[in-house]
Parts: sequence; C-alpha cells; structure tokens
Amino acid sequence: MKSAIKEWLDNCVEKLNAGELTEDDLRGITNALNSEKQLLLYLYSKSTNLRSPLGAWALYDAAAPDEPVLPSQDAPYASVLDAVNDGWRIVQFPRPELYNFTDVDNTYLTYEFILEKFV
Repeated sequence: MKSAIKEWLDNCVEKLNAGELTEDDLRGITNALNSEKQLLLYLYSKSTNLRSPLGAWALYDAAAPDEPVLPSQDAPYASVLDAVNDGWRIVQFPRPELYNFTDVDNTYLTYEFILEKFV
C-alpha cells in the first residue's frame, strides 16, 4: 500500500510541475487510503524470544468469514521476527502469567503474539 501511495504522490508532483494537477488527482488518495484492510496474524511461539520457532498460527482477514484462515499447514514464517521483517507489526506481546496449562503438551500457547498488517 505504501508503494501505491508513493507512486500516486510522485504522479501528483509531476502533474503539479506541469500545471496539470486536478482536484480529482488529489481526491484519489482518499480512495487509496480507504482501500486498505487489516489482517491479524496470531503466532504462537515456543517462547517469548522473537527468534523462537512457532508452534501454531492463525490468520484473520476482515474481508473473509469469521473463521481464521490456514492457507497451508505450514506456518507462514519460521519465527515472529521473520514476520516483523516482512512488514507485520506486533500489537500484543505474550503474557504467560495469564495462562496455567498443566498435564498438556501445549504450553507454547502461552506465547501468543498478535501482529497486524494493512494491505
């Protein structure tokens, strides 16, 4: 999305310098900004370390049905840090003290990172 806005602004500067900029050109940015949608990515890491491998994941798309999407059985990233390097922003870090798992081999669920990306 940022590249589309940058391209639009560069085009407007060219039109301004050529004396061809119109009101419609300027209003076009509203359409570009309003076309963004938020994606939420839940990554369940094996620890609070951003480089730890993932144990589970889910992707939520606001434009899709309410159920999470698992495009494949393979996690989209090897770690939380890999997702951040791909443009995802962390909006929630894990709070392990909120969970008390016993007798279950799913303690990795305590390390839930929630990330967002606008596309």
